[in-house]
Amino acid sequence: MLFFVVRLYVALFKFYYCQPIMKSKFKFEYRITFLYIIIGLLWIFLTDAILVFLINDNQVLSTFQSFKGSFYVVITSVFLFILTRRYTQKEEEVKKRLIESKERAEESDRLKSSFLANMSHEIRTPMNGILGFVGLLEDVTLTKDKYLIYVNLVKKSSERLLETINDIIEISKIESNQATLKKSQFDVNESLNFLYGFFKPAAEEKNLSLRLVNSLSDSMVVFNTDKNKFESILTNFIKNAIKFTREGFVEIGFRRNNGTYLFYVKDTGSGIPKEKQEAVFDRFVQADIEITRPYEGSGLGLAIAKAYAAMLGGKIGIESEEGKGSTFSFTINGAAVADSQPFEASTVQFEN
Repeated sequence: MLFFVVRLYVALFKFYYCQPIMKSKFKFEYRITFLYIIIGLLWIFLTDAILVFLINDNQVLSTFQSFKGSFYVVITSVFLFILTRRYTQKEEEVKKRLIESKERAEESDRLKSSFLANMSHEIRTPMNGILGFVGLLEDVTLTKDKYLIYVNLVKKSSERLLETINDIIEISKIESNQATLKKSQFDVNESLNFLYGFFKPAAEEKNLSLRLVNSLSDSMVVFNTDKNKFESILTNFIKNAIKFTREGFVEIGFRRNNGTYLFYVKDTGSGIPKEKQEAVFDRFVQADIEITRPYEGSGLGLAIAKAYAAMLGGKIGIESEEGKGSTFSFTINGAAVADSQPFEASTVQFEN
């Protein structure tokens, strides 16, 4: 009889958890009450029938019937406890997930608000500068020197505003999956030399040494990928390196190892704390990081660079120590190299 009872409870237990109609249309307390009634009725009728069939002695039968009542209370209590415990655990898991989702949503809203405030500042500041200096240029008594100074400031403010708008447009394309690759063949050395020459005046203006480490400068390494996105990644790396470096050097270079190309930009700047290194690549988090607040910029450059690196089939990386500098890098698979261009098997090494 005990075996029969256990089988009965197992069957009811499976029915309770395996019937979607029971779980979706009826509340937990209704299901428990229904099962308790079903179990009670089945227990009364089935056990009475079994006992009457097996036992002829009324005194023994009465003893067993008294025992079966106690047994019913114990086993039903255990059964209902298991059901209630499982239901409570599931409810706790659901509540925990809801709380976590709410906290993530609130954090996302806070970061987006910080991002929008930063974008507002990055748009209004250069615009105010443009309007202010244009007003000063209306003065007909200006000397030539002051005129050139004001024109230069208007130009710089315009460039900063244009850069911010371009970053917003690019991140919007990335968010909406509208960014596309436009592949073309180009010489990597030519691109590196162009970026070196373009940023050299900005580095010299801050008394920084700009280095280009390239042991393959005598070879032609031709890539077949999106040139604009490739150069945009390095541009964001170099701009940040110059921006956050007060003294020392900024180094641009790349190496090839086992069919993979690694490009890097190394600096002797302020460095990034380890716990914040991953956050600098996030689209909204960076605007909330303390180390970026004293500096101008949209804070989207590294997020764009990370997305572009993924589009090119590569990965982005960072090595940094606070107070000593940072090295930002990204890799491109050797499959991006144009098939028609052979290359040597030597490996480029970093220069310290």
